[in-house]
Amino acid sequence: MFSAPLRTKFALSGERVFLPARSRSVAAVAMKRFEFFKNRKLPSWTPALLAGVGALLYLIQAVIYAHTTVSSLDEGSYLIKGIFYWRGIYQPFEPYGPLTNKAPFAFLIPGFAEYLFGPGLRTGRYFSIFLGLLTVLGVWITAHRWAGKWMAAGAVWVFALSPMVIKLHARTVSEVVIASMLAWVCVLVLDEERPLWQIILGSALASLAVMTRQNMVVILPLLVLYVFWQHGRQKGIWSLTAATVVFLAVHIYYWPGILTIWTPWLPDSLTPFLNAFRLPKDAIPVWDPSIDFWNRANAFFQGMRYHFIAIVGGIFAFLFWAPRTDPKPAPVMRAAVFLAVTYFILFAMHAWAALASQYESYSCVFCFSNYLTFFDPLGILFFVIVFSTMWKNHPSRLVQGLIVILVVIFSIGIGFSLFEQVGKTILELSVPRIKDGQFQPGTTALVDILRYGLDLKLPDIKRLISSTLGFAVGLVILLVALLLYRRGAKRVARNFGLVAANSFLAAGLILSPVLNLGESSLNCKQDMILAHEELGAYLAEVIPPNSLVYWDGGNAFTPMVYVPNARIFPIQINDGYTYRVGGDPDVLHRFSHWNSELNEKWKTSADVFIIEAKRFSEWKDFLTPQAFEEYAPPTAPTCYEGGELRIFHRLP
Repeated sequence: MFSAPLRTKFALSGERVFLPARSRSVAAVAMKRFEFFKNRKLPSWTPALLAGVGALLYLIQAVIYAHTTVSSLDEGSYLIKGIFYWRGIYQPFEPYGPLTNKAPFAFLIPGFAEYLFGPGLRTGRYFSIFLGLLTVLGVWITAHRWAGKWMAAGAVWVFALSPMVIKLHARTVSEVVIASMLAWVCVLVLDEERPLWQIILGSALASLAVMTRQNMVVILPLLVLYVFWQHGRQKGIWSLTAATVVFLAVHIYYWPGILTIWTPWLPDSLTPFLNAFRLPKDAIPVWDPSIDFWNRANAFFQGMRYHFIAIVGGIFAFLFWAPRTDPKPAPVMRAAVFLAVTYFILFAMHAWAALASQYESYSCVFCFSNYLTFFDPLGILFFVIVFSTMWKNHPSRLVQGLIVILVVIFSIGIGFSLFEQVGKTILELSVPRIKDGQFQPGTTALVDILRYGLDLKLPDIKRLISSTLGFAVGLVILLVALLLYRRGAKRVARNFGLVAANSFLAAGLILSPVLNLGESSLNCKQDMILAHEELGAYLAEVIPPNSLVYWDGGNAFTPMVYVPNARIFPIQINDGYTYRVGGDPDVLHRFSHWNSELNEKWKTSADVFIIEAKRFSEWKDFLTPQAFEEYAPPTAPTCYEGGELRIFHRLP
């Protein structure tokens, strides 16, 4: 094609390529750059820099979410109960007081931050962000210890690319408290050799985690067993002693009221002696949702989307886990066993509680993804450790086939859980018209084909489309994995199952922000923290000191945190979740629940009524101009119509 003087031989990857003379300089420069980057070693501080950038990205997102996320019932509950407990207005498990449905430190820890820095949403959320950063730091330290600096940086980026987790960490909720505790339990205890004081501190911290959320109770025996196994009998005894002392001390201090948090776990027939601490069953809960199988499946795969690396990475790590032949397992094997057993037991417990049972009247199916945030650090660390030290490069054909099947199932499930994101553009996509198996002239909307052709309702249409898209993405990932496998087979002995698993994990990590659709969006453009502070200042100004306030202002009791001189009906903090139909009023009140009789009594005695605008239609006949006067409407921290507040006080 070119004459001899105008061509030159240029070797690249062993192939002979002929280039025109005018391209020689360009090719030479390109090759020099390629060789430069190929042979150049990155500075030793590069992984630390990447981890720092990831932590900074986490912090920026957390601050944004802290200022734009609407407050929830749980957040208002933790804030106001926490400060009440620290000020001595009420005590945890006090009869007729606020409902202490969680272990006491769930309220005392955020309450302590408020006690030090002042009550309010700003204190609670900034404190939660601080705990979130401690969680990231703790995971980074443990990952660096076992898996090296690059995998530690990768662990930080798992958090940085998980908007849903960050959004939850930016609120005053117990998930971030527990996550930070578990991360630092791993820092203090999970190693080949740990000083005794760290073993004691880590064990006490694990016990404190149980006293923050009782659903973490399996942590204690598993951690103590790990310490005996890894660190020996003497340190194991110290670990058991430290954990037991903290656990018993808290129970003794709050005895016997603390028994109420354990009774839902124990069968009535086997523990009749605890009936005095059980709410009688003659009162019927108002909150008793009926969630069908498909919505429970949706909640499950939603959790998988939001916690992709922890769940999918953990499952793949289990499948690719190369067993050791040594009779004495290495320290890394012991650490991996502890993390795997603890993570999967907690996962199963919370999946059962949220998705498969109704162990409490206020069971929350779609809280499953939130529950997983408690123990994310354990799943991430398990994956990181196995991937770095015990990843099996030659799994059996059975494992390879299982990996392919799981990739397809997970892809379909993840797509299925994204059905709410299927918008008008996809629904109205033009497709050929088909009738009686024959193509017809013209086109029609995809939604119409599925609606009339298959007789599907709109939610089912969206689920079918999103599941199909998920299936297609899974096939694309498998196709890419196959191409990578064939391309590298001649140079390196590779395994298709291994390539498929790594491809799926890499795609999931890169696409994590996409997988978090539905939770990653900002709730409001309004600054929620500032709006609450302005509303709180207004309420403190207009509500006379010592007034008895009736709250029907929405699920979140958060605004009342700013009104320290007002009295409230503490049972209302949990809104309708503690409301019952029927039952003995005094018994219900003693168990921090209420019914219509108590409601009427409170309405008669209250001085001030705070009503959400969309609920006002139910109050028109009661809040008459003859008996009540309305204050000027405040600016409410809300992002939906009807969320404004109306405030009335009783006329003399």
